[in-house]
Order: sequence, then C-alpha cells, then structure tokens
Amino acid sequence: KNYYYSEKIGEGSYAEVYKYYDTHYNRNFIIKRARDDLNTKEYERFKLEYLEMSKLNSPYVVEVYNYNEEKREYTMECLDETVYDYIKKNTNLKAKIELIKKIINAFKYLHSKELLHRDISPMNILLKKYDNGYVAKITDFGLVKVKESELTSLSSKIKGCLNDPKLSVYENGFQDYEMIHETYAFTRLICYILTDKINGIKKEKNKMLNEFIKKGISDDHKERYQNMNELESAFKKINFILK
Repeated sequence: KNYYYSEKIGEGSYAEVYKYYDTHYNRNFIIKRARDDLNTKEYERFKLEYLEMSKLNSPYVVEVYNYNEEKREYTMECLDETVYDYIKKNTNLKAKIELIKKIINAFKYLHSKELLHRDISPMNILLKKYDNGYVAKITDFGLVKVKESELTSLSSKIKGCLNDPKLSVYENGFQDYEMIHETYAFTRLICYILTDKINGIKKEKNKMLNEFIKKGISDDHKERYQNMNELESAFKKINFILK
C-alpha cells in the first residue's frame, strides 16, 4: 500500500471525494467514491462519468486513471484550485479575461466530442498551475449528456447552479437540455468571473458587456448563442478598459 487518505475534501449527489498522498509517485491524487445509497441508475451514471472522462485525451479535461469496481471508486489527478477559489483571490480584469478565454477553449473541445456538461459552475472547472502559467480543466461529469444516452430522464433535477431556471418549469428538465442551455450557463459563468456574483445579473458600465450577457441569457432561444464558437466571437469583440 503506497498511499494513505489525507482528507475528505468534498461530496455531492453521487460521490464522496478524497485527496490522498501516494508515496510511490510522491504526489497527491484524488479518489472519487460512489455513495452507498445510490440506486442502480445513479450508480450507472457515476460509472459513465469515469468512462466518458477516460475517453477524452486533452489538457482541458481532468485525467482519470483507473476504476475499482469492488470499491466503487476511481482515481484522478489532483488539481491546484477551483475557478471559485481563483476569483476570490484575483480581482485583476486582465487576468479574468485570460481565464475566460482558457475556459472557452476547454468547452470548445468538450463540445467537439458531442458532449454537453450540463453542470457548469465555478466549482467544476479546476486550474493546474505550471511554472509558465496554468491550464483550465473541466471536471465533474456526473450530469454529462452523451448523444444517444438513455441515462437522461424527465426526473433529472436541474442541479447546475448557473443553469436556466426555466428548464424545470417550461421544458422537460434535462431531457431537453441543448447547446443553447449550455451557452446560457456559460454566459452566467462569464458574468460571475467578471463580477464575482453568482446570483443577480446587474447592469455593468460596459455597454458591450451588457449586450453580450443580455443575448446569452435571452428568454428567446433563437436569440442566444447557438454554440461556443459564436459565444467566443462575441466575447472577443467586447472592449474592456484594462488598467
């Protein structure tokens, strides 16, 4: 046994998360373990999360290493901090814009694989620091929507903290989650990064930013950004006053 559990660092609807130090590799790793009370469908979704992440080979997605069926858990790389933590410490506008561009690249890659994350939040995007900068990586694929998957049901709850609240009122919940819902949540993520506010999208002094946000969260689905490339193009056109 080359490792020991150092601490439990979190838990969610499907799993508990532990950080451990591996004496063989001389570094920390993460173990994500399915909760004991999951029903069969929930456990299948937990396994799907690992399976989909293991298929992806990109610096924009957190690496997973192995699945232990007996313990109902899998191992993944340990990152340095969440976007939530980063924003709490960094108020520089230039740094925030750079972060947004990195996250856009991550989601462009994910969408190129015909995957929708469905749970975009500042807690589900992690940063890996290097000597010459950092990379933004997507994690928590517990609610990922896979094309042709049967694991999305009408009873799925709208768990993403930035998701369109009308999904659960006027539509069939996550059954009808599409790209326009992903770009809606991403628009709100951008708003959070720039303003440090999760709830309450207030008007900013920057008129171009206001128009960008207004379009991204429009009640008219045809008005919203139809994909991440369109959102990226619109974001790049915003004139920010950098000090």
